[in-house]
Amino acid sequence: MKQAREWRRHRNLGTVAVATRHRVLPDILAHFAKTHPGVKVFLQSGNTATLHKAVQQGDLDAAVGLHPNFVLAKTFHWSLLREAPLVLLAPSRLARRDPHALLRTSPLIRYDRNLGGGKQADRYLRAAGIVPQERFELSSLLAIAMMVDRGLGVSIVPDLASPLLDGQRIAQIAMPIRPEARRFGTLWLRSSARLRLIQGLVASASTVAPA
Repeated sequence: MKQAREWRRHRNLGTVAVATRHRVLPDILAHFAKTHPGVKVFLQSGNTATLHKAVQQGDLDAAVGLHPNFVLAKTFHWSLLREAPLVLLAPSRLARRDPHALLRTSPLIRYDRNLGGGKQADRYLRAAGIVPQERFELSSLLAIAMMVDRGLGVSIVPDLASPLLDGQRIAQIAMPIRPEARRFGTLWLRSSARLRLIQGLVASASTVAPA
């Protein structure tokens, strides 16, 4: 009976919005709901630092998002879901063009530099010695993709694996300098009282989105 009551409890899960755009979280939750039909899941969005703190303080059982840009304490456990390297978004008619040449000659639609992916893109431009012609800067990856489709420029963003891009006339071009991939995964406390539920979520992730 105790075990049955445990599975009926609410489960608090944090996520960053970008994870859902990569189709990672919805597929995981669909599998988790089938294997744990009595569990209710509460989703809370936030940036990586906010979610890390919430898990640390016990406000969240687990978080799905980017790996923090610092060394995790041994009290945490991390399980990789997928990696997303940087790519150049360009109109599909330019798919065979050199990405660095496009960055030097086309207007740049920047991914927000307040976000991890935007900071990573900015570091790439600096490392490649490219001074872009900046036109826009925004935080919505979907909006950026639509703007590229409309011919407003090119953009460096994390690899987009989303059905929302279907119908957009854009190409994702690999970068000549291999950038560090952004790592998405699940973070939780090793001492969590709901460890069995978290392990069930991780098992679902391993099934539908193996690293």
